[in-house]
Amino acid sequence: REGKGRGNSRRLRAQGIIPAVIYGQSGSQSLAVSESDFQVLMREIGGSAAIVTLENDKGGKTASLIQSTQRNPRNDRFEHIDFLELTAGHEITAHIPVHTHGTPVGVKTGGGTLEVALHEVEIKCLPKDLPEQIDLDVSKLEIGDMIHMSALPALEGVSYEGDPDTVVVMCSAPNVTDESPEEEAEEAEEPETKTEE
Repeated sequence: REGKGRGNSRRLRAQGIIPAVIYGQSGSQSLAVSESDFQVLMREIGGSAAIVTLENDKGGKTASLIQSTQRNPRNDRFEHIDFLELTAGHEITAHIPVHTHGTPVGVKTGGGTLEVALHEVEIKCLPKDLPEQIDLDVSKLEIGDMIHMSALPALEGVSYEGDPDTVVVMCSAPNVTDESPEEEAEEAEEPETKTEE
């Protein structure tokens, strides 16, 4: 992509093209990405981290990672993409989605609620070791139990970034009210009385 600036970006979007940039060991370069192709790609990867091969009009190919995207809040269309160029042997930092599986004991037997505090975690690894997602088994959680960053599953070649004490998921106690629904309904139906002095 040769042109820059807001005016040029608006013209590209009107043609179904998303302005983008790729940066890495070789510097940064402006790109123009087909909106329809990118939408298909995002549906295929489903929010998971994935290595994307960018091919230019001259046949050149570059392995990259989708680092971030910007969307229009009015129509939810993609407005800009940041790609990270991948280089073999060089570690990358990426945000990987957390996927929970299983139903916590505290939800099954105690009426609790599973709360996901972090929907994605930051990791560092070589491109070849990049996981699509972090799978987290929450089936053994009881009321009050938590899983911290330090307890995330160990993955070969992957290190977790951030505070090890950060809570990722928790099983919260059910909300308890002092009055039963029947008592609350009776109070709501009770007519108000007025007094005169």
